[in-house]
Amino acid sequence: MRTLDLAGFARVFGCVPDCVPPECVAAMRGVDFQYAVLEGKSRDAIYVRVLRALESDLKIAGRHRKARWEDGWTQNLRDFIASGYDRQNLVPKFVKQNEVVRLERNYVLPVDPEFETHFVDVLRTWLFKTYCAQTGHIFEFGCGPAHNLVALANLFPGKQFVGLDWSDASQKLIAKIVEVYQFKISGRPFDMFSPDASCEIPQNSAVFTIGAMEQLGREFEPFLQFLLQKRPAICINVETLYELYDQDDLFDYVAAAYLRKRGYLQGFLPRLRELEREGVIEILQVQRTFGSLYHDGYSFVVWRSRGS
Repeated sequence: MRTLDLAGFARVFGCVPDCVPPECVAAMRGVDFQYAVLEGKSRDAIYVRVLRALESDLKIAGRHRKARWEDGWTQNLRDFIASGYDRQNLVPKFVKQNEVVRLERNYVLPVDPEFETHFVDVLRTWLFKTYCAQTGHIFEFGCGPAHNLVALANLFPGKQFVGLDWSDASQKLIAKIVEVYQFKISGRPFDMFSPDASCEIPQNSAVFTIGAMEQLGREFEPFLQFLLQKRPAICINVETLYELYDQDDLFDYVAAAYLRKRGYLQGFLPRLRELEREGVIEILQVQRTFGSLYHDGYSFVVWRSRGS
């Protein structure tokens, strides 16, 4: 049995332990981050699960899936209201409990059934304390049930937050959250496939996505151009990054195959690197962290326009 301690989180985040802020340590407190690395037949059984999934009729991501997301966030809205506004009901339903996850190139079985949610809490805290402490506004594109914005509103009570999503249910959730908790969060409809140029992003703002751009597949250029035109102070994309997988390694190969089968984000990281070579942007960090059963959905790239 291993434990993801302070040094382990620092390693996964690509920093040294001294750079992990106290808010991350607080988020770790009281959470059991023990896990077992699966080996032998246990590991092989997971590969069989993944390969069988790849042989199945997986749903393809894209703009045609809008109704599916509307249904998903509507369910979160109903559960949030029915529970008496329990914030736990803002967590997306696709985040599974008691499931194998991918960590440091191993399939691992956590002790805590909510390992993924707790890990994301620490990761999100580290990213925003590291890169967004000095920004005024924070915009989340593809915010879904607004669970990330609620966490950040607790972390930065003095900042203004904007949640943007193409789902009506997402906007209704934000309105209900603000009504109940009085957070400084506003909502705005936004389609990442067809960005609205009238959407204003003030100077010294941070922009982020978490698991939203994966749905764009190879159609990310309009949204990227929108960001380049708006020139936020910092951009954080926590996404599955296809180009970080080693296609000669079985563990990575099956994850890359899953991305291809689902039509998830591809080409975004090479495009950013091309823009960096052209002097248009600066990439501050690219890091692979961990993932759920099928792929590393929580890798990240942090970047900004030159002169921002």
